[in-house]
Amino acid sequence: MDDKLVTIAEFENLFEAQAAKTALEGDGISAAIMGEKIQNLLPADGMLNVQLRIFAADEKKASEVLASLSPEKDESGGDDK
Repeated sequence: MDDKLVTIAEFENLFEAQAAKTALEGDGISAAIMGEKIQNLLPADGMLNVQLRIFAADEKKASEVLASLSPEKDESGGDDK
């Protein structure tokens, strides 16, 4: 197994990073958030992103999981109601 950690995504806020981490872990992919503590100490000015890191061996599967979280763009411009 490849023990190297890679950054799979960066987020401006901890909430989004936690949501992505939960989705990955739900698919059996171990994930860690880096930069969480420093972001809690400093004002949210968008300059410090938190990183979501995984093992390199899980990179392909993790990319697929994260891609499935992205909302589909609605080209019609209308409501779904």
